[in-house]
Amino acid sequence: MKYTVDQLFTDYFSGTIKKQISWRRFELRFDNPVRDENIGGGKKQNEINRALDNQIIREESDPEIVRLTIRYESVKQFMMTLDPQLVTMLEYHYDEQKNYVWPKIAKMVYKSKSQCIRDVQHAKEKYYNSHWARPVENLTL
Repeated sequence: MKYTVDQLFTDYFSGTIKKQISWRRFELRFDNPVRDENIGGGKKQNEINRALDNQIIREESDPEIVRLTIRYESVKQFMMTLDPQLVTMLEYHYDEQKNYVWPKIAKMVYKSKSQCIRDVQHAKEKYYNSHWARPVENLTL
């Protein structure tokens, strides 16, 4: 499945990626893969319980959490390199909860509608061609 820069930015600014990471951690926390096959047997006397360590290892090695974290961090690091006004435009445009239209965004940042669209398109192309986009799987412009 192809994943576009528009979808990535929408997921980032809407908080969807963070929610997906949190949900996956929740799933891993309550999915207990350890099965007791020693039915009727005794119990280990000197076993050290490292539940927290095991949970952290499961979360850090989970491929889905790794994939989502790479997506989130790549956009986050890229946004740190941009002009704050451009980041604000991107946030207004891609945050589905705010649902701003171009004329309103243009008015808020004191630019024309066409200039805002060009700036956002340029930012998308800049991200797509940057080294931050390389680890994101199946990314298209």
